[in-house]
This record gives sequence, structure tokens and C-alpha cells, in this order.
Amino acid sequence: MSADRLMQRIVLLDGDHGAYLQLCRRLSAVRSSVFELVRVDGWEQVYDLLAAGDISAIIVNDAYVGSAKKCAVPIVHLANTPDFATPLENISDSIWNQASASELIRCLTYAIERHGLRTALDHAASYDLLTGICNRQMLQDRLKQGMRRALRNNKPLAVLFIDLDNFRHVNDTLGHGAGDAIICEVVNRLRRVVRNTDTVGRMGSDEFGVVVEDYTSPSNLLQVAQKVTNELAEPFFVNDESLLLGCSVGIATYPEGGQTVDSLILHANMAMQQAKGHRGCHFHFYDDRINLQANSLIEFEGSLRQALRRNEFELHYQPRVDLRTGSIVGLEGLIRWRHPERGLLGPNEFIPLAEETGLIVPMGYWVIARACHDLTLLQRRRFTSVHVAVNMSFRQFQDSQLLATVKRLLEKTAIDPRMLEFELTETAVMQDPAQVLKTMEGMKGLGVRFSLDDFGTGFSSFVHLHSLPINLLKLDRSFVKGIGERDGDRQLVGAMVDMGHSLGLEVVAEGVERRQQLEILRTMGCDQVQGYFISPALAFEELCYFMDAYSMGREEALATEA
Repeated sequence: MSADRLMQRIVLLDGDHGAYLQLCRRLSAVRSSVFELVRVDGWEQVYDLLAAGDISAIIVNDAYVGSAKKCAVPIVHLANTPDFATPLENISDSIWNQASASELIRCLTYAIERHGLRTALDHAASYDLLTGICNRQMLQDRLKQGMRRALRNNKPLAVLFIDLDNFRHVNDTLGHGAGDAIICEVVNRLRRVVRNTDTVGRMGSDEFGVVVEDYTSPSNLLQVAQKVTNELAEPFFVNDESLLLGCSVGIATYPEGGQTVDSLILHANMAMQQAKGHRGCHFHFYDDRINLQANSLIEFEGSLRQALRRNEFELHYQPRVDLRTGSIVGLEGLIRWRHPERGLLGPNEFIPLAEETGLIVPMGYWVIARACHDLTLLQRRRFTSVHVAVNMSFRQFQDSQLLATVKRLLEKTAIDPRMLEFELTETAVMQDPAQVLKTMEGMKGLGVRFSLDDFGTGFSSFVHLHSLPINLLKLDRSFVKGIGERDGDRQLVGAMVDMGHSLGLEVVAEGVERRQQLEILRTMGCDQVQGYFISPALAFEELCYFMDAYSMGREEALATEA
């Protein structure tokens, strides 16, 4: 590499041409010097040279040091006296103008290197390393500045909080390299749809923020949100594969949606969570109702945690009847919450929150313990051939203590483990088939059995039926509902029953509400039915009365037939 290419241009801000010539001679006397000196008379010329580029540092004398402003390159003070003061603000270093040429060269070299290192550190602290856009801290700083401008100029400002849907699936299946490529593509798309004056930042792994200033009218902001969702709805191409991710966008405007940086970002995030309630790419604006819902949700979560400690849960049971014998052969345990203010709550009203907060795991253990306890009571009442089934979430399957806990409960209650049944859904199986299979095999070793709930509503049932240790298939009520009126539904249910039998599985139809449905299922060869036609879910004491009455009624009917 030639010496010319290594030369670094240094700007000397000094009105004395003679001082410039003397400094040039001193620097050129050192053969190792790589500095080329350029003299200017004022700061305006300095800024022009900086704008043009290729400037490594600035040297100023005593006359200009007080007016030095922060620049993109280091500023070195060339002092007239050896007892100069500590470098002032915006001054990188100071040196006596009578210092040797080699000392001056070292001073310039260190100042340039130190400034470069500080710049790199500042950039790393403020910008996302992968994409080069603002990180969370820098976005918050930009938002604070934007809010001040909006207040001063009476102009609108908004924050968009963007979250990619299903991004974790990309990292898990295609690797982090593919995930990084998608993140960079998302940034490119966001930059295409927003203005240069707007700020795009990365808030987290797959979360982004956009600060939109002076958007003139609400309809313009609406167009920005629509452009963002449209762009991110387009497929991403990675390793010759086409992926549709989707996104959720929350929008909070200043000052209606918050008057501080934290509140604006929080409320935009809350609005984004609302948008997640829809499939595909959606955006949602924050309003006070969302805030009230969020506060209510926080209170509800607190009550849910206390409910476990206060024993406010109940396990109700819905009977399953064998269509050949008419006997009750099984019970599905369904959790209920006896809320002190809202009364008896069904699982749909609190299970999703329990899943989200992780409370589903201790709640699931309570359900298993209660089911084992009630099984012992049923056996004392001589209902020894009745299975009790409880639902199990994927979060429960992931818990490392599941196998040991179930084993301990079986030993403590001394029930026949073959009478305990765990129901899992296709959705739970699909989250991690290998993990589910491993856990099921361990549980099978204890003697318990499994059923696949809501069969037909997933998309990979047939693949996993062969590999999973399942004893029963439970046909979802949505298929059973129309078998009395629609030939297509009858044919579909009939095919599902035949398929279950071909795999050696018993088939249970859920949601049977009319005798006509029961008779059609009987002619199809369905093994068991469950639904309101037999009985709704009952509290344990009511269940015992019902089973006693049902058994007596069935015995009387058999005696009459005889």
C-alpha cells in the first residue's frame, strides 16, 4: 500500500499562515508521519471539509478552543503555554505547541484511535448489531426528543409496536441464520414504507418499534399502519423456502396514549397484544378500554393465584356411556372455579390465562390429585370399572416433575392406574411430538392410559396416531352436531369411526345432545358417547347420586326386558 493511501488529513484551524508552515515542516521531518495538514480560517470551512469527508482530526489553537463544538472527528488543542488546563468539553486532547514533532504525532494518533474506539462503543450501545438500526435505548431517546418537538410545535406523534408471529418456529426449524436473514428483511421492508424522518428500532428478538412524527392526520397514520401490515404479510424467502409469518402491530398516539416514553411504549405493546387476537397481520390502536382490560386482567391473575391456595377449584365430571351395554364406563373431569364474586366459572374463562402465566402446571397437578382422590371414593362405592379422564396441557408435559408426581399420587391413593386416563389435544401433540411421545411412554409404564381429545380439529392427526400410545379417539362435537341433518357429516364421522377401529382404538363421540345422534352413532359402531343427552358435567356429590340412579334405572329396564 502506498504512502499516499495511508495519509490522514488533519485540519488546522489557525489564522496564522506562518504557524501553519512551521507545523508542516515539523511534521514532515518525521519520516513515519502519515498526516497531511490543511489550514482553514474559521469553523464554517471546517464543517465544509467534514461534510466532504476524509478528515481524521482537527487542531485548534487558543483563539478557537473556546468555540469548539462536538464533531465527528477528534479535536486536539494546540496550547500556547505548557501549563494548559485540562481539556475542555468537546476537546479530545491538548498538547503544547512547542512539543516535539514525534510527541505531536503520538498525540494525534492516540486521539484518533481513542475517538474511534469511543465511537464504536457508543454505536454498539445505541444500535442493533445485526441490523444497524436503533436499539431499544436509542429508540426511547429518539422518542423522547420527538415528544418534545411534538409538544413544542403542536404536531402529532405515534409509536408503532410490531411483533412477528411464529418467529420462534423459524429459529427452531430453519436455524438462527435463517431467523437473522428474516429480521434483516423485516427492517428493509419497514424502511421502505416509512419516511426518512421516522425512526425504526429493534426492541427485542422479533419486536420492532417505529416512531412516526408529524403525520398530519389520523388517516395518514392509518395508511402507515396498513402499509406496515401489508409489507409484512408478504412471504419471506429463506433457503429457497417461502414462509408466511404474519405480524401484530399496536399503535399509541401522543399525548392521548401516554405522556411519557414508558407509558407510550407500554400502551403500544398492550395494543399489539390486542392485535394478536386476530389471525394474519393486524394492527390495533390503544385506548383507555384496553388499559382497563389490562388492569382487570392483572387483578384476575392475582385472584387465580389465590384460588389455588384457597382451594376454590372444583372438579366436575361428565359421564361416558358404552353404546353396546348402556353402562357408564368413563368420566371426564372438567375443572371449575368457584369465584367468590363471579360465581362458578367454566374453564374457558380462566384456562387461557393459566396457560399464559404458567399457573396451568400447579393447577394441572391439583386436577390429577383430585381425580385420584375421587377415584378411590368411586371404588368404595363399587364403581370399580369406571375410568376417570383429565385434560393435560402441553405445559404440563414439559414439566420435569410430571412422571414422579403422578407416580407418587398413584402410590398414595392406591388406585388402579389403568382407571386413570389423560386426555391431550392434537395441538398439544404438535407443539413437540418427540417430547410428548417420550413423556407418554414414561407415563404408560405406570399403567395409565391416554386419549386424543378434539380429534379431527388438528392437521396432523393421521401421522401421529400410529406412533403415540393412545387408547381412545374422542371425536370433536363439531363433527357430531350435524350428523342428523347432513349426509356429508354422517359420512365423515363414519369414516373417522372406521379409521379409529382399524387402528385398534376405541372411539368416543363428544357433544351428543339428541337421541337421534346417539342412534346414528350406534349404527356406525361408535363405542362410547358423551354429552348433554346423557348428562352435563356434575359436581362429585351430584355425580354419585346420578350414577346410583342411572344404575338402578338400567337394572330396572333390563329386568323389564327380561
